[in-house]
Amino acid sequence: IVAELWADTLRLYEMYMSDFKDAAPWDTKWIVWIARFLEKAERLFTFEAKKSTENDTFTMKLLHKTIKKVSEDIENYKCNTAIAALSILVNNWLPTDSKNEAEWKTSFTKLLHPFAPHLAEELWERIWNTWSIFNTTWPKFNPEMIIDDVVTIWVQVLGKLRWTIEIAPTETQESAMEKVMQNSDIKKWIDGKEIVKIVYIPGKIFNIVVK
Repeated sequence: IVAELWADTLRLYEMYMSDFKDAAPWDTKWIVWIARFLEKAERLFTFEAKKSTENDTFTMKLLHKTIKKVSEDIENYKCNTAIAALSILVNNWLPTDSKNEAEWKTSFTKLLHPFAPHLAEELWERIWNTWSIFNTTWPKFNPEMIIDDVVTIWVQVLGKLRWTIEIAPTETQESAMEKVMQNSDIKKWIDGKEIVKIVYIPGKIFNIVVK
């Protein structure tokens, strides 16, 4: 396997097979998947690199969410889910802005290093670093960058789900109420009734109590 698919591929596969504490069957088809993931990651550091179809805000938020996810997974010996998170990041491709691209490549290489040290060292050199990645520091996520711009919450009338709405997680009750009242389905459940109470948990639920 090392001769055909690189040592890093074998290393990643053994960590990806299952949770650290669980046993797992050996399955060569997943070794090929790991090899393709590494090849895809390597291409992002060449002139053939693809740019994300998402806007840079989405791409950079995904990067910071991945930093948080991988950091926590390493602490909890969940290498398999950390590698899955890195795969999702790679599949989104690169940001379009050159400054964001530089930050993305630097952070991604550091995240990859514990799992694929040989490739990470090579990629680190490709982004014009003259010292070993082994001597650098672990990336830190920006707490503001892991907050979603919008969330989907349930809108309930008397505890029964009637609609879902996409709003900012920090939306005020007044603002959320305005958007809820724009929906005709909600209106029919409260027309002619008195609104007794509104239970609003930002980012989670909006419940209207009527009589």
